[in-house]
Amino acid sequence: MKKKYIPLICLFFIFLNLSHAAAQGNIRVKCNQFTMNVPSSNIHCYQVDQNITLDEGAAPDEIENAQVANSSIYFTDYEYNHSKISPQVMFYLIDDLSKTSLDLFDRTLDLSDIINNIKSEFSTVEENRDIIPFLPYQANYPTLKALPVKLDFANGTGIRYITSFEDKLSTNSNTNLYYTWQGLSDDGLYYISAVFPLRSVKLNDQSVSSINPDQIDASDFEPSLNELDYYIRSIVIE
Repeated sequence: MKKKYIPLICLFFIFLNLSHAAAQGNIRVKCNQFTMNVPSSNIHCYQVDQNITLDEGAAPDEIENAQVANSSIYFTDYEYNHSKISPQVMFYLIDDLSKTSLDLFDRTLDLSDIINNIKSEFSTVEENRDIIPFLPYQANYPTLKALPVKLDFANGTGIRYITSFEDKLSTNSNTNLYYTWQGLSDDGLYYISAVFPLRSVKLNDQSVSSINPDQIDASDFEPSLNELDYYIRSIVIE
C-alpha cells in the first residue's frame, strides 16, 4: 500500500485580467496561461499549488474531495448555479493526475483513446457515449449521458455531453443536470473539464432516472447549449 502524503495545499485567489471581445459582445478573461470568452466579468480565477498522493485504494469520497485542478475559472454569477457542482472550467496537469491517483490518470487515457478513435473514424462520438469519462471525480454514478458532440478548441479536442449523477438529495432533473465538456490539449499536457448546471422546462417534472437520453433535444435547455459551446471553443492555452 502506497503511503498517503498530503502536504499543505496553498490556494491562491487571483483577479482576472479582463478585456472585451467586441465581436461577440462578451468578455475575454485570462487565468494564468488560459484565456476564454465568458458572459460576465464577475469571474474568479483559482490556482492550486499542490502535491497530493492518494492511496491506491483511496475511497471514492476521498478522491472526490481532493483538490487536483491546477487552475479553475469559476463563474460567480452564473444564473443557474443551483447544483452540487459549481459552474467552472478546470485545467488539470496530466502529469499531476498521474501522481495523485491512478483512477484519475486512467480517465485521461480513456478520453485520449476515445478522441483518437473518433479522429481516425474507427468509431463515432455516439458509439462512445456511455464510456466518456468525467472530471471532477464524482463518487456517485452518472445516470445520464446525452447529446455527445465532438467540440474542438484552439489547442485541442474534447467531447461535450449532458449528464447527471445519482443523488438521493437531488432527484429532480433541474437540480441535478449538467452540461459538461471533457477535453485534452494537443500537446498532451492538460486535461480540461467544463461543468455548467442546466435547467429544462420540458424535463422539470421528471426524475433524472426516468429521462430517456434519446428523447432529449438541444433546444430543451437553459442556458443555450450553443452559447456554452461557444465559450468552450474560445479557450486558448498560451
